[in-house]
Amino acid sequence: MALTCKSSTATQAASKRSGTVCPRSRVAVQAVRASAQPHAEASPALPLGRRELLGLAAGIAASSAIAPVLPVKADGEYATFLGYATPPTSYGGYGGNAKEAPRYTFEYPAGWKEEIPSKVEKGTQGVDGRVVNPRSKDQRAFVVTLARAGEDNKSFRLTDLDSTLSGFAGADYDLQDALSSATNRSTSSREVAGATFYDYDIESPEYHYLVTITVSNGKVFSLFVRSPAKSYPANEAKLRHIVDTFRLL
Repeated sequence: MALTCKSSTATQAASKRSGTVCPRSRVAVQAVRASAQPHAEASPALPLGRRELLGLAAGIAASSAIAPVLPVKADGEYATFLGYATPPTSYGGYGGNAKEAPRYTFEYPAGWKEEIPSKVEKGTQGVDGRVVNPRSKDQRAFVVTLARAGEDNKSFRLTDLDSTLSGFAGADYDLQDALSSATNRSTSSREVAGATFYDYDIESPEYHYLVTITVSNGKVFSLFVRSPAKSYPANEAKLRHIVDTFRLL
């Protein structure tokens, strides 16, 4: 007659004599090992009852609750823009070709869309690249490149906010109004990879502008980030990220 597996010590001893092996619960084995005292033999494993299993589960849940939660970084939050600063003849559908290397880059919110400037925009306003928030087209970022600075950069007075930004008014006609009606303006500079970037922060009743400008080999590279004043506070971190990631290549 086959031996039935039960939890008694006598039955387990009988199972050894008969050659029958009674499986033991993995939880029971772990519980016995955890409770074993040093220099003492482990007692035969006994299956845990309902109350013991509930207690063990509660302990595991409590230990998980106090474990530190690591922050999760969202992937794909920003996209990368590459600009070529090519002549107006290269625009109107394609800003550069495969043989040209990009001249500058920046990161913009992944939900925004790139808009290719026309030959007229490039030729008369210097607009080299543009990205727009499709949910609010008044919120945008665009780059203007101009070949008007001397090698010593003196012919383009980057430290004079009004005279500098007035030269870009043709690229964004609301910029001049923002300058004249500004409620707060600030200017600063920083060094990035050997290049000096001049940053401008302009608040006005209608628009808030973040601008950064630098000069390389006589060419001016300027990035403008524009947002309606009412929606700027909620988007400030992303808008500043665009400016902070602007680099020459």
